[in-house]
Amino acid sequence: MKRVAFCTFGCRLNQYDTETMRTLLSDEGGWRAVAWNEEADVYVVNTCSVTAKADARARNMIRRIYGERPGARIVATGCYAQRAPEEIAELPGVSLVLGAADRERVVDEIDQVVPGEIRMSVSPIAEATTFHEIPITEMMDRSRAFVKIQEGCNESCTFCIIPQTRGRSRSRRPEKVLEQVRGLVASGYTEIVLTGVHVGDFGLDLPEGRPMLTGLIRDILRIPALDRFRLSSIEPSTVTSELIDLMANEEKFARHFHIPMQSGSDRILQRMGRRYDSDAFATLLHEIGEKVPGCAIGSDVICGFPGETDKDFQMTFDRLVELPITYIHPFTYSVRPGSRAEAFGDQVSGDVRKRRTRALKRLSRDKNLAFRRVLVGETVPIFVEEMRVAGRPHLGGLTDNYVRVDLGPGEAARSLIEARITAVTDDGLAGMPVAA
Repeated sequence: MKRVAFCTFGCRLNQYDTETMRTLLSDEGGWRAVAWNEEADVYVVNTCSVTAKADARARNMIRRIYGERPGARIVATGCYAQRAPEEIAELPGVSLVLGAADRERVVDEIDQVVPGEIRMSVSPIAEATTFHEIPITEMMDRSRAFVKIQEGCNESCTFCIIPQTRGRSRSRRPEKVLEQVRGLVASGYTEIVLTGVHVGDFGLDLPEGRPMLTGLIRDILRIPALDRFRLSSIEPSTVTSELIDLMANEEKFARHFHIPMQSGSDRILQRMGRRYDSDAFATLLHEIGEKVPGCAIGSDVICGFPGETDKDFQMTFDRLVELPITYIHPFTYSVRPGSRAEAFGDQVSGDVRKRRTRALKRLSRDKNLAFRRVLVGETVPIFVEEMRVAGRPHLGGLTDNYVRVDLGPGEAARSLIEARITAVTDDGLAGMPVAA
């Protein structure tokens, strides 16, 4: 049987896109998926292009595969491949460059690859106008299941190229989402994570022409045998009081929001093209903190955006200190070719950008440690995932408010159990299962 291996970079959307290709290759092409570091006939590298480092990681992986498996075919897809297909095609060993709008043809495209030649299949992203339905009922090497409900983005943030790599926003039919969730739950995935580029815009492009996210979540929560539901990153302008109230009142709805702030300076937010100011963001997070006690709130912040002064950064830092944020993902700004910010002046020096990033990483560690300490002594539900430590079965999992807990040796994957939190660890918590 033909063997295919996948290496995925970037966000949960890319992880989901990899699963769609794996499903198509397995169901339609007769391919067997193997681990990426095993010997395979084809290696699919699903790239990310959110930063220059992301581009470099993808290039390095392609070179590594070529060096270790020179006879294999390498397929490059994802945002980097869509943004710069010619650049990707120049890398040694690449047989096929597959665009974001072309992944549904992955089986045919791989079959048409001629040894020694490079095949380019990258359609203009503007041609991606509908959500492609690909039935996925299992996730390779995952205990939780991701369900993609929306693709693309209609925003025009000056630092971002997602509209150029994934196209405009297009939503999935809600009945198709519910059908997939039911299938995944029936397959044993009892924690479901909804994902998308701009999940808050779900429904706007459908005939109903209105936001439909809260209604969709309410329907998902009614599905029998579903233990836990989690929402991936969502833009602050689309988090409604109705959505917060739903989380506050539904036990299955994990107490976890990831809401990008990007900056605490209104001047920089305006320069970024964001649709809110720092006061509106703070008001939203305080509402979540008041209505959903114990909620984990994560946020993305860009360090060193063009024109960001020391005063702008200090405003961001002070705002983060004050807000009920439990972890921060700081990104050192790097110019994205094709973004509007590429033409901006007032570039911040690399050393300053890195120094600001380090400061936010320290702040994130401090805030997260304080958040975790509060949980010691509590008994909480944990969705268990099986791991391997020194070759032996080992249990770990997530609390509903997104803290990883080490539970020690054992076997009980894909189950929701009660555990007593006993201690804080370097990057999470330690706990002990409570007997039923």
